[in-house]
Amino acid sequence: MKKNLLFFMVFIIPITIYCQNLELEKLPHIRVKVGTKKNEVKLRWAVDQSAAWQKANTTGFTLKRYTMVRDGKILNIPEEKNFGLFFPAKENKWETIVNQNDYAAIVAQSLFGDSFEVELGNQKTSELENILNKSQELEQRFAYALMAADLDFEVAILAGWGFVDNSIKPNERYLYIVDINEENKSENSTQKGEALVFENKEEDLPKPLDFIGIFQDQSVILSWEYLQLRDIYTSYFIERSDDGNNFSSLSDLPVMNMNSDSQKEAHNMIFIDSLKTVEKDYSYRVRGKTIFGDFGPYSSIVSGKSRKKLEVTPRISQVKIENEDKIILNWEFPNENEQEIEQFDLLYSATDKENDYKVIQSKIAKNLRTITVKNQSSSNYFKVRATGKNNDKRESFSVLVQPEDNTPPAVPIQLKGKIDSTGIARIEWKPNTEIDLEGYHVFRGNQKGEELMRITTQPINEAFFNDSVQLENLNSKVYYYVTSVDFRKNQSQPSQIIEVEKPDVIPPQSPSFNKYEIQDGVIKLSWYKSVSDDVALHQLYRINIDDNDTIAKKIYETKELNPEYNFEDKDLEADKRYIYYLKAIDHNKLISKESQRITLRNIDLRPKKVISSLTGTANPKKGMVELIWKNQTKDIKEIIIYRKKEGEKSSLISTLNGSQNFFEDKNIMTGNNYTYLIKAILSSKQPSTTEKITVNY
Repeated sequence: MKKNLLFFMVFIIPITIYCQNLELEKLPHIRVKVGTKKNEVKLRWAVDQSAAWQKANTTGFTLKRYTMVRDGKILNIPEEKNFGLFFPAKENKWETIVNQNDYAAIVAQSLFGDSFEVELGNQKTSELENILNKSQELEQRFAYALMAADLDFEVAILAGWGFVDNSIKPNERYLYIVDINEENKSENSTQKGEALVFENKEEDLPKPLDFIGIFQDQSVILSWEYLQLRDIYTSYFIERSDDGNNFSSLSDLPVMNMNSDSQKEAHNMIFIDSLKTVEKDYSYRVRGKTIFGDFGPYSSIVSGKSRKKLEVTPRISQVKIENEDKIILNWEFPNENEQEIEQFDLLYSATDKENDYKVIQSKIAKNLRTITVKNQSSSNYFKVRATGKNNDKRESFSVLVQPEDNTPPAVPIQLKGKIDSTGIARIEWKPNTEIDLEGYHVFRGNQKGEELMRITTQPINEAFFNDSVQLENLNSKVYYYVTSVDFRKNQSQPSQIIEVEKPDVIPPQSPSFNKYEIQDGVIKLSWYKSVSDDVALHQLYRINIDDNDTIAKKIYETKELNPEYNFEDKDLEADKRYIYYLKAIDHNKLISKESQRITLRNIDLRPKKVISSLTGTANPKKGMVELIWKNQTKDIKEIIIYRKKEGEKSSLISTLNGSQNFFEDKNIMTGNNYTYLIKAILSSKQPSTTEKITVNY
């Protein structure tokens, strides 16, 4: 068969197609679906396993009808009617249809063509590999054929997988049985399919539910409920209107879902349409199509317009303090963008924390660029916010305004502290009472008379502080003092220095990490030795967090006594988190406490080459470009393929599962150069290289 196959745009929302069954069964079964109308019954059947499907197409199907009830009474002996044998039409009959019907072309190609052949370039393959390739080819034929038949009932009839019974009567009830045409059936044969017809009347099809549209900048996201109607509709058609009355289909192709995930079914289908014109009203509606070719009613209509996003941000250019109570703010905003906004708002915060900002002046005219406000506190953070006509907002950077104040807060008093057996120093003092107090800073020293160093990175609000000290080092006391600071950053004089004694402990002091480096999948660690005189060896431990392994593994041990140690951890997995800590052991086998733990993620940013042997072949006879490659790892989650025709931009043409190693592009035209980009998405999230090949067709 020489026919270019048609590729469909699909959205990655898990569904179960008609030809697949959620329950994994060992024996192949025939699955039957029926659709009833007043004077007819439509039947569709399919075998649910590829090998049995291939055999059934050769042997044919039998269809029998049994009349079970007449005039409300159950018949003692059901009346049988044999509708004969059903085979796929001969190849010459398909040839008259495939040029007008793409679905017929797909089924014919699956039944008679050779375009699903799985190849591995010019390499020699073993007998086992040939068997595997044939199995993959059969699965492709099976899946594509049943999908196309689901989309066109007349094609299903032509393939011998459907039938319309026009000989029904309104006072009778029927049982239909579809079976494989075999003389000697065994226990392992394909199991027959059955379907009961209880009422010979046509039921109204439901309209799609919960149809909504989210209009954005030059696009709209359409969504409707899928799960409830998945057994009724196999595909959907979306229509758009520019005037709210006259609708036209977005495409001749249906919108459908091809992926299946029995573990997690999505409730909605999603379609994204691009809108070239902003501020223009668009309307949408959708309707479903059944496996028997019947269209359901239209959904409700959703309407809206694409609005241009606000892209310009105000900028506060000047701040002037008139006196202690008056502040003048000036900002910049392009005059030509005023028509895009509704107003300005002035925001204030005393701390510059994102959630602390509040509006203190709203609905400022969009032609204004200055405002006078009252001083709010000793520290004032301001932002100017522009609100667009689509209610999107853009905020300026914050500015700090502080009226002059050089008076520091009072010196903290009544300082006291204690260190417990775990090395926690609890320091507390009497709270200050200043209104503009921002907090306190704590300073610490290890030797008497030395300069104390600040150990708080930011002012703390409470009049106490918990510090962690090393109990194993030589100094037996720790020294502290505290200063207070206001919002103007005025700092008080130091409090009285207190001397806090450590508890007496025996084990050596633990080592301390100095630095770390993550490079090319290797974590390099550096640490200082324990300062205890009797230390005998140092140990490094690692915990793999992401593998739920709570047991630490000792990965390095040394008896050498050096001021500093270095270790490279190479036995790691990409994008995994690891906890590291150190221990020291003295000559008496006493073990120090764990060092401070550090948690590191092994990020390997080197792109990993997982696709190799990429070949591309133009096959004019089959009307396609064939791409074949090798997958070097089982870590591949999915494979994405982009295509670029000479002179055009590249675009996504297919997303494949991670085990597939071939692709057939039939949506091509002669006389063109096509460049293909193939990239693997890894489950480990490590980046991978992009493979490229150009084919002249």
